[in-house]
Amino acid sequence: MIMIRLLLVDDEPVILEDLALFINKTADFEHVYTAASGQEAVELIEQFPIDIVVTDIRMPGMSGLEFCEYVKQKQMDIECILLSGYAEFEYAQQALKTNAAAYLLKPVKKDELLQTILQTVEVLKQKREAAVSNKKAHETLRSHLVHLQASLLLDLLKGKKLTPEKLTEEMERLNIPFAVGDWAAIMLLRIENRFLEYDERSISLFEFAVVNITEEVLNDHFEVWACKDDSQYLAFLIKMKNSDLTDAPRKKVLEQLIPQLQHYITIYLQGKISVIVSDFEAFPVCLAELYQKALLLFRRLPGSEQELFLRLWDQPPQTPLRPLQRLHEPPTILQLIETGRWQDAHERLDYIFEELSSNGMDTGEYLSEVFFALSNAYTYVIHMNGLQMADVVEEPYMTGNNVATFRTVKQLHGWAMQVLERIKERVADGSKVTRGSFVLQIHQYIERHLSEDVTLQAISEHVHLHPAYLSVTYKQETGENLSEYIYRYRMEKAAYLLRNSKAKIYEIAAQLGYQYTPYFTKLFKSYYDVSPQEYRGMSNRE
Repeated sequence: MIMIRLLLVDDEPVILEDLALFINKTADFEHVYTAASGQEAVELIEQFPIDIVVTDIRMPGMSGLEFCEYVKQKQMDIECILLSGYAEFEYAQQALKTNAAAYLLKPVKKDELLQTILQTVEVLKQKREAAVSNKKAHETLRSHLVHLQASLLLDLLKGKKLTPEKLTEEMERLNIPFAVGDWAAIMLLRIENRFLEYDERSISLFEFAVVNITEEVLNDHFEVWACKDDSQYLAFLIKMKNSDLTDAPRKKVLEQLIPQLQHYITIYLQGKISVIVSDFEAFPVCLAELYQKALLLFRRLPGSEQELFLRLWDQPPQTPLRPLQRLHEPPTILQLIETGRWQDAHERLDYIFEELSSNGMDTGEYLSEVFFALSNAYTYVIHMNGLQMADVVEEPYMTGNNVATFRTVKQLHGWAMQVLERIKERVADGSKVTRGSFVLQIHQYIERHLSEDVTLQAISEHVHLHPAYLSVTYKQETGENLSEYIYRYRMEKAAYLLRNSKAKIYEIAAQLGYQYTPYFTKLFKSYYDVSPQEYRGMSNRE
């Protein structure tokens, strides 16, 4: 079947019926319609998707030429074949003006007419294929253009410097409606936790929808230039279309539109977004600085189910961040994994994330700190066992992933536990991680008796091994002398206590088994190149 709908138009019923009968017998078109007048033909093309019309030129009422002119004015995707009993140049000339596909003289042979119709079918197919191809090319070009526009904005947000001439040239080339010197503001959007329950592809679709809704809401008043930054936030550069407005009216319009935007996101996407807007400054002079201020504010604020609307111009001075303690408390997660203490490692992760979930510490800054610390520990253990990351951790759990992948404590906690289990499964049996049970006993003994005089003799009695055999075997298993390990562990513990407690130096020394404080001070300075007092002072300044 030829998927073409044909319409035959003639005011002589006998001729019309004869043509329709012939075409139905000799060609397998999807449908053949008939009309006895130009007006009836108009009604049919308005009602049905007609592809080709064969019409007599001279008919009462609307002529065939007038019908073709109507099709042309309405910009319908229809090809017209005109039939005329007069070989007049004027008719042929008018037919050309209406973009008719063919002009045949009556009486026309049926085979000739059918051949003309089939040729017109091929022409129509070629036109439509070309139209589809052009549409795809246009969509591809537009997609690439949007990507290039976003890439340029991201470069500028990161601080890339371009001369005014070069920046103007790039924006004109990419059809960006901004100019050097425009008063523009940064608007940063964060998708809140409900969205993050979905997979990556779904989140991308949500982000696409959020950008479209944002552009729609702001369109009457603002020019909008959008991108997605490395922290997975949606960043917009905006400027008023009415350049005569001063700073206060600009901010007022924006403060009215942002709640509308958040409302539409809630209604249409069933999710929440938080928004930070900056001051309006001359583009692009302060662009990177404004972006960093907005980014820092988001990193200090935990994600939640609630939406936020924050203005940089009315933010109070930021209070200093408090350091995480449990992440760095000896024995560290790395030390626990190294000695095969898997249960202790699990408990330590729960302990770390318990702190991260409390007291407003579930922010981007702290998530980054935990991610990089755990990522480094996991990577070290995997490499220590002669493996590559891909050998142990499959996507999407590769520690090389952007930290921005984890926007909530729950996501990061789940990742940390999953990777720890994968490492345990892959490297535990016969690996360098799994020490002899006596190494585990030694480390646990040292941790519990650190304030005492931890000697080789005391440890050997605890594990029921000869001191000489214990010393040699420990070195073979760990690559480190036992005395070196005790010294290193005490110094790391000392540094932790100096950073995270208010205990006096002599009290810390006693906790570590040093009864003579000057000796402890000497050992500490030898290890860190600064005295305990200097180290604490440096930590407090940070």
